[in-house]
Amino acid sequence: MFIWMGEYEMQKKTVLVFLSVLIALVICVSTAFAENGAIRTYLTFRITTQTQSAIVDVGEDLQIEVGVDGVEPTGYQWYFEGKAIEINGNERIYNLLNAQPEDAGVYTMEAYEGDEVVLKVEVNVRVINPVVIPASGDNSLPVEVVFGAALAAIGLMACLIVKRKARAEA
Repeated sequence: MFIWMGEYEMQKKTVLVFLSVLIALVICVSTAFAENGAIRTYLTFRITTQTQSAIVDVGEDLQIEVGVDGVEPTGYQWYFEGKAIEINGNERIYNLLNAQPEDAGVYTMEAYEGDEVVLKVEVNVRVINPVVIPASGDNSLPVEVVFGAALAAIGLMACLIVKRKARAEA
């Protein structure tokens, strides 16, 4: 038991050393010499969190977020259906307040480093009407209830017919 734990600790240390070497190698590979002898470093980004396509009820709020790991971009811009969002559209997180059907569509976030777009992410948002509960005194029934009751009645009739036929044959 103790020998195995010792081997496990050695394996863990080996993995940590390997990861450290790998990170150093990535840093070295991401740095290249430019023509004039200056060192050029390529910025790398990794998306850590992203709001997936979302469905929200009318009137609800939605927070659309894209988290970036690595060098932090210098700016953000959110777009709705290709048009820049002016109010609060230049933050990493965009808050859609009191969603309405006209808010449904594709939201795009572009992250900038200077004037260059370094990351572009799209989020599809659907806005739906919540389930409506009939008001008191409303005698109408949803189609699903009527259809289900009709199927149940047909099934009951079929059972009665089979039962009568079985009695007649006996």
